Amino acid sequence: MAAYRELLQAEDFGGRVERVIVFGHPSLSREVPALIQRDDVETIVVAPTGAEWYNPGHRVRTFARTARVGASASSEAETRDGRAWLGSWVMSSRRVLDAATEDADVPFGAHGMTRAEFAALRAPVTRSMLVDAVWRASWPHDRLVLGASRLIREADRRVPGKKISVHSNRGLAGIDGTIATATGIALASQAFQHGSEPRSTGTTRLLLGDLALLHDAGSMLLVPGEARARLQVIVGNDGGGTIFDGLEVAASAPDDLISRVLYTPQGVDLSAIAAAYGWEYDRAATRSELERALTAPPLGPSLLEVPLTR
Repeated sequence: MAAYRELLQAEDFGGRVERVIVFGHPSLSREVPALIQRDDVETIVVAPTGAEWYNPGHRVRTFARTARVGASASSEAETRDGRAWLGSWVMSSRRVLDAATEDADVPFGAHGMTRAEFAALRAPVTRSMLVDAVWRASWPHDRLVLGASRLIREADRRVPGKKISVHSNRGLAGIDGTIATATGIALASQAFQHGSEPRSTGTTRLLLGDLALLHDAGSMLLVPGEARARLQVIVGNDGGGTIFDGLEVAASAPDDLISRVLYTPQGVDLSAIAAAYGWEYDRAATRSELERALTAPPLGPSLLEVPLTR
């Protein structure tokens, strides 16, 4: 249910929730901790290890190290009600996504391309288009790494479930070492198993923002004699930290201070950085250019810059 954020805020969906069971540590959306902090919601947190429990607002009522699945629904009516409850969330999520889709695929006509189809291919890349395209291009033999940027939150809002390996750094400073992490994941996938075949022949893709890239640009250094990672770094470049535009402070502080302190605008030539480190470089400003670049990435380390508007 990709549109869970919207549904959690709806009275007919999130408003009906009475109990929440948490596995892991939710971190991408504010709607989850807001739900847990409601007085009418009972929350149970299950964590096998760890010294500090997830407890937003100190409203969690029960903590447990293990969980055991009990008996299934005791009656056909309860099973039917449960399926209806789940189905309403799934179908409503699809309707929310359909209504919000601004980059719907335009099918090609049987007798050549129409003006609308040409326009769709030449359309500037948006964040949602970028996330959707990277998600579609990734297959089970690939790996996808998401940086702690605005794009991972865009993915959290819209992409459906898919059987692929997805990685992301989280923690106190999730932006640190993003390229290094992706490089390690790529090299591990290329390692030979039992001296014969590599574990995977797919591609590792890293999707991140421009500030996350610049924060770890040193990890692009290619050491002589070391293996070359089959890694495609995809940078959504909107010239600064637009991830902060959604914070409360953005609505109250002066624009010049927001720009300097949070947005931290930059005009770095990413092609020059790629050349300096010996990486392949490409740029995709339209849908057709993006699809081409994702379909046939270079075999070695490469940087794909995708310009975005703030």
